[in-house]
Amino acid sequence: MAVIRSKSCSIRRTDKWISVESEEVWYGIYFSRKGHVIHAPRNVPPEWIGRNVRLALQTSESFTPIDGSSVDREARIAMEEASNERRLAFWDDITASYGYKSRDVAWKKFDLVAASWRFDSTNDIKLLSTKSSRDGGHSAWPRNRNEGRVFSVPIDASDRDIGEAVLKAFGKCEGPGKSTEPLFP
Repeated sequence: MAVIRSKSCSIRRTDKWISVESEEVWYGIYFSRKGHVIHAPRNVPPEWIGRNVRLALQTSESFTPIDGSSVDREARIAMEEASNERRLAFWDDITASYGYKSRDVAWKKFDLVAASWRFDSTNDIKLLSTKSSRDGGHSAWPRNRNEGRVFSVPIDASDRDIGEAVLKAFGKCEGPGKSTEPLFP
């Protein structure tokens, strides 16, 4: 069974900041050990968002075997440790940069857009708006309710076009964790 491989990143936004986080794909999604991760105050222009989303996707790595076989258990365990260490350091930086009392407080109430790129088969980035729950978890919409909540933009589109597509996706996020309306139309 051949596997369709993809690269991915998460884009998070609050009323204070926005982040773009490259991910690794190992039959699951993990914070990237060496891919592009960045955060900035929320009011960045669409060009900043687009440039960083493209870079995060390009530096994302897919370790899922193309033939569908299993991944090396020892390598996955080592990856998870390094991934978690980098993820916590990134969130500690967000906590300090935006004046949160703790990492746990920084983890609450953000909008999330999940970006994926099936690099072996398409040029399009898929942007998925999410809904958040009271406990801070995020999920995709049921397939029968995701119309208008999934966006597509080519990986080679302009930084501005990618950034504007991400902002449209943020405009469709819902739930008690929703930050605020988009800064840009």
